[in-house]
Amino acid sequence: GLLIAIFFTYSYSLKISESLNNQKNCICAYDGFGYYMYLPAVFSQNTLKMKKEWAQGLQNEYCDEIYAYQLIEQRNGNNIDVYHMGLSFVQLPSYLVADIFAKVLGYKNDGFSKPYQIAFLINALLFILFGIYYLRKLLLLFFNEKISAVLLLVTFFATNYYFTALYQYDLAHVYLFTLNTAFLLYLFKYSEERKKKYLIFSAIILGLTFAIRPTQVIWGVIPLIYLYNNKPNLSSFWKEILLFPLFAIIWNIPHLLYWKIVGGELFLPNLHTEEIILTDPNLIDFLFSYRKGWLLYTPVFILSFIGFFSLYKKNKLLFWSTITFSFLYIYILSSWECWWYASSFGSRPMTEAYPLLILPIGYLLGSTHQILVRIMIGLFIASTLALNLFQSEQCNRGILHHERMTKDHYWYIFGKLDFQNFNFSRLSIDINDTNWIENQKSVYRVENRKLFKLNKPITSKPFENLSVGNLVILDELETDESLIEINLSYKTSSSSQSTLLQLETCSKFNCYDWKSVELSLNETVNSIITKTFQFNLQHIRHNEDYLQMYLYNPNDVVIKIHSFEVRSKSIIRE
Repeated sequence: GLLIAIFFTYSYSLKISESLNNQKNCICAYDGFGYYMYLPAVFSQNTLKMKKEWAQGLQNEYCDEIYAYQLIEQRNGNNIDVYHMGLSFVQLPSYLVADIFAKVLGYKNDGFSKPYQIAFLINALLFILFGIYYLRKLLLLFFNEKISAVLLLVTFFATNYYFTALYQYDLAHVYLFTLNTAFLLYLFKYSEERKKKYLIFSAIILGLTFAIRPTQVIWGVIPLIYLYNNKPNLSSFWKEILLFPLFAIIWNIPHLLYWKIVGGELFLPNLHTEEIILTDPNLIDFLFSYRKGWLLYTPVFILSFIGFFSLYKKNKLLFWSTITFSFLYIYILSSWECWWYASSFGSRPMTEAYPLLILPIGYLLGSTHQILVRIMIGLFIASTLALNLFQSEQCNRGILHHERMTKDHYWYIFGKLDFQNFNFSRLSIDINDTNWIENQKSVYRVENRKLFKLNKPITSKPFENLSVGNLVILDELETDESLIEINLSYKTSSSSQSTLLQLETCSKFNCYDWKSVELSLNETVNSIITKTFQFNLQHIRHNEDYLQMYLYNPNDVVIKIHSFEVRSKSIIRE
């Protein structure tokens, strides 16, 4: 454990040095900014009524103008942060220290200047070190020093926790890993020693994690099973188990007040365009796909599934709580529509569960006595450790892509750090780049199709929204790696009012991608206008998803469409 702590301390000392030397100034962007922005809003702006211009200004100044998408306008006109504020609670102490230093040393107290950068890094490092400390304590409850040392090595160097801790420390995963470890430690200690303080500590910590990410509610199954099986009577069970929702509510009161006061509603459960769809999980992709498959990029946890057999024989209570949690956790995470969880190496939300999922591997190691089997397991662990470190470096260098991996690109780069004529043509298409065909047609066949053509002219009268047509995408195309091209000709009766052609990708659950084309404002009146519009399809989330095309006409405008044709160009990976 000490050597692991020294490694991460040294790595973070280099990051701090880079910040001091102005080589890196961005504390956080993307999701990380969403978790963090409550603090600079309160302490530098004195309000939680955050403005999009303020958020974008910080990203422009410190983070290379990365788009600040975290605020969603509500019906009352105020903006609400998509992300929960719980992570800002654990970042608060370091922020307050940085705030003092910023004022004393004459830096901007905007949450992003030099003192905040240093404090942010130190805070992340402290949670990594606490994670090492708590995990060692947890492992020693079940295993001897030797097995615990092996499991520590596996957790921090043979899994994608390594990459997450070094390069994505602005996200919630490193913090949740530590908090989940501490929660488990105190819960198991309570189960053994029956000291009330351990139960209270575990309930406080798990309640805090609920305020960071709502999916942490899944962890509640573990105290439910443990406390029920260890209950002296039913009354004591209810007194114990109700501590967990009680502290969850207490930690979430500030966020509920934020929703009510700023957003105008007491409960705004999900402001993302993605949802958890339990009836349509992506289990196979989540576990095995080349894009982000958990077991493909962190294969050491194959041993965890094998270890369940040993766990069942040695500790049935831990077995049932672990296997129940594992099933629910993996199933629910794979049911999130954006099952690949954007930018990461492997499946980053799984890192939060490693304090529990590492335990079956320990039982496997402890129950293996045959020399040949031990050697095979040892070689497997060593190979997965080497693979993880190598692929983490590939991802750090941008060779292994953080979001667009494919089978072809995986094997193209496998085992390599240096290339001649390296290119990204085997990756999945960049949905933000409509010029991908020139790059990828040298490797793949590009198929052209005509998807839709209007049979006769149609007219949208004033204040009338008019459907042009719907396309069930995967009925028409082999793949969502497709460029859509729309060619239309039309007339408008007004150049001073707006009418939009809306192109929305929808499922039966929601719409998750929108494209708009202006047809009227500033256009020539009563003359034939021709337009061509191109866009890449979003990643299609369900087999029945469709592209709906319609005219949005909220004004006194007449739009007559004379012709309307939809064509596609798709990559065909043989």
